[in-house]
Amino acid sequence: MSLADMAPVSRSTTRYGGIDLARLLLAVFVVLAHCAAFQAISPEAHFFANNGFARIIVPFFLMTTGYFYDSQMKRGLGPWLWRVGRVYLAWTLIFLPFILFYQERTVFRLVMTLGFGFFHLWYLAALLGGMVVLYWARDLRNQTLLILAAGLFLIGGAIQYAENEWLDFGAFRNHYDLLVLTRNFLFYGFPYLALGLLIRRTAFLQSLSAPARVLLMLGALFLLVAETWAEMISFPPDGFYDLTVSAFVLTPVLFVLVRDMPLEIPGFDPRRLSMIIYLSHPLYLIPLREFVTPDPVPLSLMTMTLTLAAVPIWLWLARRVPILP
Repeated sequence: MSLADMAPVSRSTTRYGGIDLARLLLAVFVVLAHCAAFQAISPEAHFFANNGFARIIVPFFLMTTGYFYDSQMKRGLGPWLWRVGRVYLAWTLIFLPFILFYQERTVFRLVMTLGFGFFHLWYLAALLGGMVVLYWARDLRNQTLLILAAGLFLIGGAIQYAENEWLDFGAFRNHYDLLVLTRNFLFYGFPYLALGLLIRRTAFLQSLSAPARVLLMLGALFLLVAETWAEMISFPPDGFYDLTVSAFVLTPVLFVLVRDMPLEIPGFDPRRLSMIIYLSHPLYLIPLREFVTPDPVPLSLMTMTLTLAAVPIWLWLARRVPILP
């Protein structure tokens, strides 16, 4: 990124169909990843899908919120926190039976769950805290904001890889508790929110031709494949792979490419559909895996079918209860 690319640029508040479609497709991929669908192909395919490509999904969601930061903050930080915080609390209550019966019932576990999110709800916890940090840092110069975001992300990534290298995960009762040290609002939520805001404020990639953008995208994809392969041969399969350099490079490039697609999706709101898919699918996935089958193919088909079938119910409920941002 050159200094020219970091120059301020003005944009309209138009939403882009390419972003909405990408979020919908990525939400579907979340379901497949959580169902371990690619395990049906091979353990290697599962690793590359879940610890490679899937690692750009939540970053893309966060960058979208950061990109629309100005419209989100029209009424100030407080009203936004209240709106999104209510959604987080609502889904925590929806998943309360799972919280109480599918994990240990201790004060520590309940505090961890409320503070950092149950299962997939960690995304909302990271979003809330990350937006507070971005609000505090919003007046920094673009270059300074980029350095701060990248620096915090790299610190979190260094901690993550140190855990993979030096810790004996088998010695922990639940080593996934360590995720709160890195996959949180400071090292994860804020950096990607800041990238979204920087793309909005600057002419990032605008000077590149379409073929050059495609080549950059292919290069970023190669970096993702190379980093994922290095992780697979170097660290345990149950290690931590959320903060990857390749995702930090690839996600902004992908975001700009889909943002500039001249695409409209008439007839329904893909933003609400993608959020419902993301937020609701574990309601079906967890009991199906526990009581019906852990086989990834039927599990994926049943989970996706139930998730989509229940969408009208959630849309009806969303008009009465704050379950969507």
